[in-house]
Amino acid sequence: MIRLRKKISSSQYVRHIVVSVFLLLAVVMTGVIGYILIEEMSFTEAFYMTIITISTVGFREVKSLSTAGSWFTIFMIVVGVSAVLFFLAGLFEFILSEVLGDLWGRRRMNNMISRLSSHYIICGYGRVGRSVAEELAEHGKRFVVIESDEDAFRECVDDGYLAVMGSATENESLVDAGIERAVGLVSALRSDADNLFVVLTSRTMNPNLLLVARADQLESEQKLEMVGADRVISPHKIAGKRMANLLIRPGACEFLDVAMASTLPEYFLSELKVGEDSDLLGKSIIESRLRERTGVTVLAVRKTDERIFNPNPSVDTVIEKGDVLVLIGTPEQMALMESEHS
Repeated sequence: MIRLRKKISSSQYVRHIVVSVFLLLAVVMTGVIGYILIEEMSFTEAFYMTIITISTVGFREVKSLSTAGSWFTIFMIVVGVSAVLFFLAGLFEFILSEVLGDLWGRRRMNNMISRLSSHYIICGYGRVGRSVAEELAEHGKRFVVIESDEDAFRECVDDGYLAVMGSATENESLVDAGIERAVGLVSALRSDADNLFVVLTSRTMNPNLLLVARADQLESEQKLEMVGADRVISPHKIAGKRMANLLIRPGACEFLDVAMASTLPEYFLSELKVGEDSDLLGKSIIESRLRERTGVTVLAVRKTDERIFNPNPSVDTVIEKGDVLVLIGTPEQMALMESEHS
């Protein structure tokens, strides 16, 4: 998973400037008070001497200085110049980070996106889109986020993710995200109408794309499937089913939680899509010897011409091109299986 280094927050630069301003004011006050006490100057004369000293402009002195006044002037030059340089450094850092930093950062990010292939696209970085991004990042998947809101876009970049600033409903944004080279897209926009448009456009631009869309309204689910969505997810419906299942069958839910969390040491679920060059082609499940060779178990099979899975398939089920196998095993077993059939 390609991630950007988190950008230094502009508040840090502002804090630098504020501290340097207070330091500069403290130096000026010290100089004014020092010249008044040491050389018995008026406030105007002391202020003038302090400014020409810390700015090193070289104007003439108000009057001849005593030995103590000369040493105090040397001290003011060293301290004052250091304070001015500290202030200017913070000011230039802020200007460069805000004006040029975004330009350079976006150009670098666009170059990284242009080199991506077989990646995923997330449309929208709201609560749903953020969760999708975190899950993909946890599994080491490459993805690009498309976000039109400036604040959400900055949050996405600050989180270290690749992002495109623009509306996912515009073809240009989808092209910038590399839709022609992508393998999957999640449309998690807040508007069902926008999700409908994104799915329709994406299916036209990349017919082989796996499309998953969010739907808040029940009547939108069928429409999204009609225009090309492979899966339609209703967050409210899923949340309701999830809470009901936790009440009715908490043990089964706990098992699925453990199985889906690939970071846990026990076991987790994964899938394998059989390609045309796979050594599993034409073999039955028992002949493939997946369990003997890797330790993984086939939980379900979905044939290429079917939309539903066959749970607990017979060991005599023949594996064909395009079949999707749902597997369960430990992380080590899954890694061995992926190394043999990647």
